[in-house]
Amino acid sequence: MVNRSKNPEIKKLEDQILYHKKKYYDGEPEISDEAYDALEEKLQQIDPQNPVLHIVGTPEGGKVTHVIPMLSCQKATDVDEVVKWSQGADLYVGYKIDGFSLSLIYENGSLVQAATRGNGVMGDDVTLPVFKISSIPKIIPPTSAVNVRGELFMYVSEFNRIKAVEGIDYSSPRNLAVGTVKQKDLSFLDKRSLEFYAFELLGIKENASLKAHGEILRSWGFNTADFELLSSPIRRDIETLFQRIEQERQALDFEIDGLIFKYNDANQRVSAGRTEHHPKWMIALKFASQGDISIVQEITWQVGRTGVLTPVAELEPIEVMGAVIRRATLHNAEFIEALEVAEGDTVMVIRSGDVIPKITELIAKGANKTSFPNYCPSCGSVLKRDGVNLICTEPVCRDRDIQSIRHWVRITDIEGLGPKNIAKLYDLGLIRHFADLYDKKLTERVLVNHLGKNGSKIFTSIQEKKALPFHIFLAGLGIESLGTGMAKSLAKSFKSYDDLKNATVKQLTLLEGISDLTANYIYSGLHNPSLGNQLLAKGVEIIYRHGKKPLAKRVRTNGLDQFLPSSKGPQIPFDQEPVVNKTIYVTGKIEGLTKKELKKLVEQQGYEWASISKKLDLLVIGEKPGSAKLEKARKYGLTVKTWDEFRKEFS
Repeated sequence: MVNRSKNPEIKKLEDQILYHKKKYYDGEPEISDEAYDALEEKLQQIDPQNPVLHIVGTPEGGKVTHVIPMLSCQKATDVDEVVKWSQGADLYVGYKIDGFSLSLIYENGSLVQAATRGNGVMGDDVTLPVFKISSIPKIIPPTSAVNVRGELFMYVSEFNRIKAVEGIDYSSPRNLAVGTVKQKDLSFLDKRSLEFYAFELLGIKENASLKAHGEILRSWGFNTADFELLSSPIRRDIETLFQRIEQERQALDFEIDGLIFKYNDANQRVSAGRTEHHPKWMIALKFASQGDISIVQEITWQVGRTGVLTPVAELEPIEVMGAVIRRATLHNAEFIEALEVAEGDTVMVIRSGDVIPKITELIAKGANKTSFPNYCPSCGSVLKRDGVNLICTEPVCRDRDIQSIRHWVRITDIEGLGPKNIAKLYDLGLIRHFADLYDKKLTERVLVNHLGKNGSKIFTSIQEKKALPFHIFLAGLGIESLGTGMAKSLAKSFKSYDDLKNATVKQLTLLEGISDLTANYIYSGLHNPSLGNQLLAKGVEIIYRHGKKPLAKRVRTNGLDQFLPSSKGPQIPFDQEPVVNKTIYVTGKIEGLTKKELKKLVEQQGYEWASISKKLDLLVIGEKPGSAKLEKARKYGLTVKTWDEFRKEFS
């Protein structure tokens, strides 16, 4: 058995391979394929079972779909709610750690992929940085396929050490942990220590209790978030444990904001089931938020995408729960009236959910009286009072328009187009509405001229988001009360955008969760010609789960067809597009294509780009293919084709 931890040569090779793999997928290779293969071959000779050789994640930092969704946890407001939920079941109790969730995939005992929770269905691939985190086992006893889930975080002592060493006042251990994993430079993980506590085991002994799962995880070298079993607890048992941990939390070297209770028995978990949002067999109870007092130095008003103004208190900086707080929301005009708060007042500030800064009460009045602005801080138009809110109703308002564009960009996941870039393009007159993102005038050259080399990536991302799932299209419109969840419901209930627009307010109210007020918002928004119609007129197309599909134009590149959404060119129904649903890897040089272009090209044929493993469906070779990769292919018995053979399939 090779002792990897004490072998400096192995450690050096691991670091070199991880470094060059990341540089390669970042499009910044520093060595040739042959030199990289030589590193892998050398490590193979010294340590053939080294986990670094078995990575099958998407090292380029792409997206990973969770086969089993990583759902949220339902929340209880008090102990009585936990007691009512528990129904006398045996409960396995764990810390609710203030970190971020990871999914780890092991195959035949080797860690092959790591991903963040993301939106629960799809997360970011963080395989390469996770291989640098010593608290995560890279090898476990051989099993076919296992999914370990848990929380990644930073110890408070490590957080304080880094602040002292680097001389930077980072906001919180959680934020620093997230920032460290997202660094392009993997060497940051040599300087900062991160911890992982497992809380779920999938793929093995599904009928076992959670306590048994915890014992398995600990035997594999994991720390676990769950720490105590309560057998048929009564109210006093749950309350006593909760109060004890609340008192002990300050002595812990990591931040927690509550406890999570789970049914220990597998049959009870199955019977409980789950909703689209959360499992019904687990519930969280959070500690009361802790706060401090501060002085309101100024009240600023921010214009949102619907024209509603949100007041924000600019505070004298204070530290609450390890984070420096300088701003806190005041919600709306009615909240300010009820609190009678004004500039110069002393207020209590908490972190709602230990995260969001929030003002809860007025401690002492200053010299100023409560007041509201009469004019929009962005466009200068007269404001209107509508219920609890102040609203800007001017047809053109810079801040409102920018927030509307930001909302579309966020919902459709256009990459690289942040707030500063949006504001710059707006002020240049290039975009005044999110539909302008798809205007012919907003070319790649224009974006590069004004935003630098990042403009090319932004342009590509915009074009890739020209054909959108129905619910994403609806949610991106920014209609009040029409969020992603509501959009999914509408997309399931109506066959097309036209069908939805033809629905009456009464028909909308028949759907679950839609009140008269919400139905009117949706109806008015859908009939606003500046929303959906503008997008469709500029070539944005809707992908439906059923019925008519959008059209695409066929473009030939290096012998392969690409299918690009367009209102121009020869039109071909999407159902003629090759749908392969297989994994592929290409090794060696392909003339006229960079690796990124190559990856995009094969994915447009329906393939999923993946690293070489036993599960790979096809290895395609170009000029001077990597010998190590060919050897792996032969070892695994993979299908191998030349580039010419592969592209003939699409001629």
